[in-house]
Amino acid sequence: MKKFLLYYFFLLTLSLSNAQIIKGSITDSLTKSPLPYANIVLMNGRGIYSDEKGQFELDVKNNIYDTLKISSVGYKAKFFPLTTYKNQNIVNLKVSLDTNVVNIEEVTISQKKINYTQKKIFGESKEGNIGMTSLIGYETCLYIENPTQTAGKVKRTYIDLKRRDNADYIAMFNIKFYEYDEKNNVPGKELYSKNIYVNPKNHKYRLWIDVEEYNIKFPKNGICVGVELINTVGRVEKYAKFGPMFRYTSSIKNKSITWSNYHDTGWRNGSTGGKTGYVNPMIGVEVLLPSKE
Repeated sequence: MKKFLLYYFFLLTLSLSNAQIIKGSITDSLTKSPLPYANIVLMNGRGIYSDEKGQFELDVKNNIYDTLKISSVGYKAKFFPLTTYKNQNIVNLKVSLDTNVVNIEEVTISQKKINYTQKKIFGESKEGNIGMTSLIGYETCLYIENPTQTAGKVKRTYIDLKRRDNADYIAMFNIKFYEYDEKNNVPGKELYSKNIYVNPKNHKYRLWIDVEEYNIKFPKNGICVGVELINTVGRVEKYAKFGPMFRYTSSIKNKSITWSNYHDTGWRNGSTGGKTGYVNPMIGVEVLLPSKE
């Protein structure tokens, strides 16, 4: 009996550890159009992106008790417990994501026409020469204060970059904007519910992204700007290096203002401590402010 139980346990363990592949396609539930570069992540493990056609393939070997999360900006995430497919070696999923209806206040929604006459630049613009590499799948987000305490509109955003000499590939950036949650000191609600993709160059320069047409509000208490690194080249070597690097600077702050988010699994403290305070990425915004009455 004991030998039989051991043999049964061996077969059960073997069946759960066999290679298992999750394949699928991700679409918009209303338009039926594919959702490129959606996040596909094991909640306790690694993550990948769908390709430009919204398709993906993920090996989930030895992760039978994990949960697969599929999400994209502006859509409600869906979760798939892998125990549902424990007896299948190859699983094909057709995932349709529903639009996430949120109350995003655009600066154009007003009974009174706003006359923007002032232009200001805010952010981590202090001179710095520290190059730090973010990893594919991670979003780096910085809080930018609004010293005027006046609501406005984002015209452009910038990212200071450095060349990565040993880069195997160039990542694509996805630019995101959030309110600042003062109570919890983390990025809050989205201020724009669509992806803004940018292809950076792998050298030292300031990358400006014009977002004026998107009518993104610049709140009174500041804004959080996120930059997500996306792999668009498909399968790569396990330790492949992506460029460019973010340029960081040290600044005197009494709290963390930088966070990271891996494949939409939640915000974590992303600031690095230095002798003069925290070290943060050099990200900023150019904003339009209304005339003073």
